[in-house]
Amino acid sequence: MHWVGFDVGKVFHWVCVLDGEGEVVLSRKVEATEERMEEVLSEIAELGETTERVVGIDILGGPATMLEALLLERRERVRYVSGTAVNKLREAYAGGENKSDPKDAFVIADQLRMRWRSLPEVAVRREHLAELRVLVGHRRDLVQEQVRRTTRLRAMLGEVFPGLESALDWRKEGPLLAVTKVATPAAARRLGEARLARWLKARGALKASTLAERIVSAAKSQRREMPAAEVKAALVAELASEILRTRDRLRELDGRLEELVEADPSGEVVRSLPGMGLVLTAEFLAEAGDVSHFVSADRLAAAAGIVPVLRASGGVSYQRRGRRGNRVLKRIFYRSAFSAISCHGPSRDYYRRKRTEGKTAQQAVIALARRRVNVLWAMLRDGAVYEGRTTTAA
Repeated sequence: MHWVGFDVGKVFHWVCVLDGEGEVVLSRKVEATEERMEEVLSEIAELGETTERVVGIDILGGPATMLEALLLERRERVRYVSGTAVNKLREAYAGGENKSDPKDAFVIADQLRMRWRSLPEVAVRREHLAELRVLVGHRRDLVQEQVRRTTRLRAMLGEVFPGLESALDWRKEGPLLAVTKVATPAAARRLGEARLARWLKARGALKASTLAERIVSAAKSQRREMPAAEVKAALVAELASEILRTRDRLRELDGRLEELVEADPSGEVVRSLPGMGLVLTAEFLAEAGDVSHFVSADRLAAAAGIVPVLRASGGVSYQRRGRRGNRVLKRIFYRSAFSAISCHGPSRDYYRRKRTEGKTAQQAVIALARRRVNVLWAMLRDGAVYEGRTTTAA
């Protein structure tokens, strides 16, 4: 048996191969190009059949994408040894805290030798799941940027036109469209209510006359011009335009996510669980991949990091909330549980019962999230959509 460890890097990888006794058979640097990786994989293949070795990598995606593809194409058995685990385990080997690529590759290979069955398997990701993963990640970035832009816009507008900033609802597109045209009191007064209303209406703003009236009214109540008002107004208009463009892009992404979720055999099942919705369903499918890898609901909950962690030493024993696990899965279950409290009667009742038992709001949500893992896992196992009572659309 041979155990192959890859310490993945951007420019080059380091590979270490151990035999069944833990002795080093091969250890060398490999350039992170397709040609060089093909060469070293062919060299490793000469050691025996794929059933006689296991390969470990410490990164998924990113700089390891090409290596993953080549390994899986050759039908190698690939396991994931997280970089965090390697960093902690390194100190247990000779050299202690000393770090090097050859040592890390050796640690990965040696960990495979001792416990490869307990390590997560790296499998071929179906094309639509790979696309889902890319799109939900990009959407998450766009939403974060959108929050930052909106915060910056409101802060800057408050320095130029504070009455307008506090008077309008910036979640709606009408106010954003308006400040691309008038972001100072003077500009709003010059344009006037009638012309501003026509301008907004021509661009599809809802309740254009009411919006124009509120803007001009706020402008008339402020006669003093703030320092650097014109420069700040230009930046406000630029930020508003970017926010509007990003909203259009998010709608396009959601349309594509809808198609991908509908195409997935598990999409309808996952989305039927109250509180999931389109985006959380897409994120779950992208992150969990083939849920058959989770042999029980406990395994899925453990992967998401929402199971209690036992801490026992001597006469002290207690359980605390898990701090590890897949952060994306954890966020999906927490957010969907929180959403279900407001839209799903049984979830709300369960949450209230936990609160009456003395649990904090956070503990009650965590308990609900853990219970929902059981429900979702059973639904996926049976291929059955949720049929419970829902008070409003989930």
